[in-house]
Amino acid sequence: MISVFLLAGLAGLAQTPQGLVPQQRPLLAVAPFVDASGSGLLSVEGGLADMLAGKLQQAGYGVIPHQALESWLVGQGVWERTPAAFAQAAAAMGADYLVLGTLEALHTTRVSLSLGFFTVEGVSATARVCLAVYAPATGEQLARLEAEGTGRGEATASFRFFLSLPWDVCLGGLRTSKSTYLYGEPVIIGYLDPTPPGTFYVTIQEALPPSPVWISPNRSSSAADPCVSWTWNQWFGATHADPGLYMVRLYEAGNPVPIATANFQISSDPAAWSIELQVGTPEFSGTAWNQAISAALDELVSNLPSIWEER
Repeated sequence: MISVFLLAGLAGLAQTPQGLVPQQRPLLAVAPFVDASGSGLLSVEGGLADMLAGKLQQAGYGVIPHQALESWLVGQGVWERTPAAFAQAAAAMGADYLVLGTLEALHTTRVSLSLGFFTVEGVSATARVCLAVYAPATGEQLARLEAEGTGRGEATASFRFFLSLPWDVCLGGLRTSKSTYLYGEPVIIGYLDPTPPGTFYVTIQEALPPSPVWISPNRSSSAADPCVSWTWNQWFGATHADPGLYMVRLYEAGNPVPIATANFQISSDPAAWSIELQVGTPEFSGTAWNQAISAALDELVSNLPSIWEER
């Protein structure tokens, strides 16, 4: 919880932007990010907001951090965390604009480079990030910017960590985005249809029945978009899935025989390796995922002036 003293100081900074806040730059309030990627990274909401705030400050902007917005909302007894709520907090603190980011996607590809008798393994990551800019006084969304960044790095020595990384589910066949998921983490399944169009659905249940079954809605492929995907929230109706090994079965609509299967694990104990997945930690800062996200944010920050220059 940020102190009242710091909150008051930030409010004062918003009202008198001379000195620390260049007059030619608007004062920006940065809300916590939304993680729509299913990446499994920890602290995405606050970690990426802090990363963006740092880049904005380096570019000469005055910034009201997400902790200050959260503190104001708590002080007002506002518990919803919507763009409208953050706009209300930003307006009260004197911000010119509210910036709300979303990690839209984070894909990983394993790469190998053979050098004589040696093989160097690594990972290549691609991140897609968007920033929505709002007018605090009205809550109106003024613009939405999107950028994609890439990064490369060495594969981790931790086998469990490697299994936890997100992979593109549209690379071919029936795939899950990971081999191992944290308890409660969304499971993303994809199928690249080799002969579109077609209509498909999947079922998920424990590898050792009897167990409940989750049945997905139908998804249709097309020549323009041959990949179909589903997201499972690890719930069987009102019952949460237990840790263990699970099987995905793929069906074509109207055919009772599965045409493909895939397995994944739900883990109950992330303690030994979760620190490696946490945005903002030194362990994460040198990874391909951090590089990809950082590159996308750099492009977005460079494009922000086009919004207020047009107004």
